[in-house]
Amino acid sequence: MNRLLNYRKLLILISQICLLAMSYYGSFLLRFDFHPGAAYQPLFVRTLPLVVAVELLFLYAFGLLRGWWRYAGMSDALDICEASFASAVVLFLAIEMALNVDGYPRSVLAINLALTVLLVGGTRFAVRAYTESAQQGAAELNTLIVGAGRAGSNIARELKHDSQLNLKPVGFIDDDSSKHGIRIHGLTVLGSSDRMSEILRRMNIRCVLIAIPSASGSQIEQIIARCRQCKVDFKILPPFSRHINGGRSSIANLRNARLEDLLGRQPVQIDLASIRNQLGGRVLLITGAGGSIGSELSRQVCDFAPREVILVDRSENALFQLGLDLSTNRPQQHFVPVIADIQDVSAMREIFALHRPDIVFHAAAYKHVPLMEQSCFQAVTNNIFGTYNVALVARQFGCKNFVMISSDKAVNPTNVMGVTKRIAELIILGLQHEHTRYVAVRFGNVLGSNGSVVPIFQQQIAAGGPVTVTHPEARRFFMTIPEAVQLVLQASTMGVASDIFVLEMGQQIRITDMARNLIRLSGLEPDQDIPIIYTGLRPGEKLFEELMLDGEGVKPTSHPKIRVLDGGPVRFEQVQRWLDELSALVEAKNVYGLIQTFQRIVPEYKPSDEILALCEVDRHDMALTYRRARVQLWSSASQIPGQLLPAQFAVPAQGIYEQPR
Repeated sequence: MNRLLNYRKLLILISQICLLAMSYYGSFLLRFDFHPGAAYQPLFVRTLPLVVAVELLFLYAFGLLRGWWRYAGMSDALDICEASFASAVVLFLAIEMALNVDGYPRSVLAINLALTVLLVGGTRFAVRAYTESAQQGAAELNTLIVGAGRAGSNIARELKHDSQLNLKPVGFIDDDSSKHGIRIHGLTVLGSSDRMSEILRRMNIRCVLIAIPSASGSQIEQIIARCRQCKVDFKILPPFSRHINGGRSSIANLRNARLEDLLGRQPVQIDLASIRNQLGGRVLLITGAGGSIGSELSRQVCDFAPREVILVDRSENALFQLGLDLSTNRPQQHFVPVIADIQDVSAMREIFALHRPDIVFHAAAYKHVPLMEQSCFQAVTNNIFGTYNVALVARQFGCKNFVMISSDKAVNPTNVMGVTKRIAELIILGLQHEHTRYVAVRFGNVLGSNGSVVPIFQQQIAAGGPVTVTHPEARRFFMTIPEAVQLVLQASTMGVASDIFVLEMGQQIRITDMARNLIRLSGLEPDQDIPIIYTGLRPGEKLFEELMLDGEGVKPTSHPKIRVLDGGPVRFEQVQRWLDELSALVEAKNVYGLIQTFQRIVPEYKPSDEILALCEVDRHDMALTYRRARVQLWSSASQIPGQLLPAQFAVPAQGIYEQPR
């Protein structure tokens, strides 16, 4: 290998000497119309070694005696021009002043400058052109690039340079009519996306690369539909690539299309300085760190150099996987995984006393709507009491900021999960303290989260179907997990205490449309290859979600994707009364009383039919218990004349469903 490298260096050196000598000889011929007099021949011979030596020295100084000519580009052309100009200046000074050569034609140096640039640069670009044409000849797949902007231009250049990709770029398409017919890196912009099907067939395209990071979801969907219609493979450059590679799109970012590409959500622009100012050098605590939002929060906060990150979760496996991820990808960050339950207030006090966090991101919660309809007491214990535990301990230990992750299901709730999240919002508003700022961030569904609809659909498609959808008109808000977390971090730096931030979720998407798109992205056809069946809304589910109440007073913020609601005043004494009532109801397993209390705290709550059915069962069980107790008491009283019915079993004025006092 070393011997080959030495031969290559020697070959480059000899070729450069020959090119420089040819250029200098050509400059004499041009100067004298190819008939130089006999008097000028000694001048040529005398100055040739000096000219070649000086020009070689400058070529070496500019790094032009190294590198591969097949990769020559504009930077090489500029270096050749600068080296040739510098050597021409030095040669003029040397020949005219130092050597004082009589009769030397000065114009020869100017002609030599131009010829040197042409010959030295031209040979490099000739080698590159030959290499690219040879690579293209060996390529198998004609490739069309959608998008003739900066991203598409970068992709085209890389395709021409990389022979390993087995892709031959043949042109662009772009909807900007001003670009039609122009050539970029030797490739023509062939037309707009409306003519895409015709172009695919006419040019025998076998692969399409979608390089429009700013495209809307509908545009991407139309392009993919045309590719599928013509049975052409396609890959996409995702919107976030501009951030991953510092603004430069690359072939490395190309991947198979995913559902989030069809959402068409634009990359989030966040104020990195304000977030770094808030998080940098601080101790952060994240509850529910092993979940979808919590784990992404853990990853993203590490980019802002906090002093320490405390990861709290009760799932051993989830916390282990997160720790492994952070150790591998963020080895510089100090983090402490802690297995603990937010319902354990003693454990929370120990964690806060030991680590003294400055900022808490509270992401721990039960979130599955149908399960919480069946497990309403667990939902109260975790979502309400657990939130209260962490929030109160944060205040007791002087935490500066407490950020609660809420849900769109807290708005006009129709399920236990939503109403418990709404009560949790009210509780943290009632805990406001001069030393601790409490805010909530409310948003909708995130794609790919644990237990969300997308992974379920993907599993069903992989199994051959059917794909199950609750209702043909069911709609939900969706955003990606990284986008949601970025906006949570941004919202945490904004506003004042008692604020509820609402993330801009765009338009609601029909679940049926998502299912059909996922099937198509898998290379199959809905209703033909994979059937879709409708199973009916699950317990507690709505047809559509909302992000705010009509009277909540929405206000814009400095960020276009974040709005703020005034949470309003909630007194701490009121919070304590709510918790006392809920605690008694949970302890007594009184579903009916629990739902009544929910409706009193959150008047807009509308219980589902399923939870109302549980209430009826609860009423029947309580009535039966009451009758049995009364029979036993009257039986005992009949044996002891004059004994009265104990007061705690007296029928209350409002019915038998109140708790005994």
